[in-house]
Amino acid sequence: MTRYALVGGASFSIDFIVTWAAFQFLPLLAANTLGFVIANAANFVLGHQWVFGRQWQRGQLITMYVSVLGISVVGLILSNFIVWVLVIQMGSALLIAKIAATAIVMGWNLLARLTWVYKKPERQDAA
Repeated sequence: MTRYALVGGASFSIDFIVTWAAFQFLPLLAANTLGFVIANAANFVLGHQWVFGRQWQRGQLITMYVSVLGISVVGLILSNFIVWVLVIQMGSALLIAKIAATAIVMGWNLLARLTWVYKKPERQDAA
């Protein structure tokens, strides 16, 4: 859990910096999407082996990344919605909105990855 939080913190930093920089010249949701996508790739690279203990196996890597990306798309939708509501509808600061969105999306991503991508294989007990 500590490693997941560290990788999540690094990913949040990447996400926020990219979002903030891009928001200077892109619409909010485009900037948020760009930050999220770049942070997601970094999160997968950092988390695949260090957090979830998986080896870089060529045959499984693409399948796993596509699965993580699919989970992350749901996270992106949640993130965009939360950021939009907090910044545009409620007038919150972008940093506060990103922290709130990240906390919710981080929980979603962890549970979904453990459930569908990095689940432990079921044991086959002999009868």
